[in-house]
Amino acid sequence: MATAEQLRIASFGQGSSLRPYSARRSNSPLRAIEREMYRSRSNSQYIRRVQRLESLIEDTKDLLRTAPNWDSYGAQPPNISAVNAALEFLISEHSNLLPVRTLPSAEGGVALSFAAGDKRALVEFLNIGSVDVITRNPKATFSKIVMWRKSA
Repeated sequence: MATAEQLRIASFGQGSSLRPYSARRSNSPLRAIEREMYRSRSNSQYIRRVQRLESLIEDTKDLLRTAPNWDSYGAQPPNISAVNAALEFLISEHSNLLPVRTLPSAEGGVALSFAAGDKRALVEFLNIGSVDVITRNPKATFSKIVMWRKSA
């Protein structure tokens, strides 16, 4: 087995003033650029959004494993059509907002929960094929809940 010094000599020649690769790598300008690119990527809103979307998609798919009566009040677990509808909504190009979380709906289906300040919205993709949208804005003159339903 060759020692590090023997490898250095073999790579750079006897008496070479060049440092071995491992020592050069940490101080090289290329390494500094790589570190800066990594920092830039990790601070990118686009990349964080894509990572968040991937996480929401996985969470939504996991809802298919929800047990019947998951809320102890007899709620049905989401079926494949409700999960697929929620996934289509999540990955649609016109969907600019990402939900805070996905969860099973007490009415049987998938609920996407949105929040911005005090405002709240819940989009429920029900097992029966309909979509419920519930919004709440407590700062409005009249605090009200608005519900909209699209039937299958």
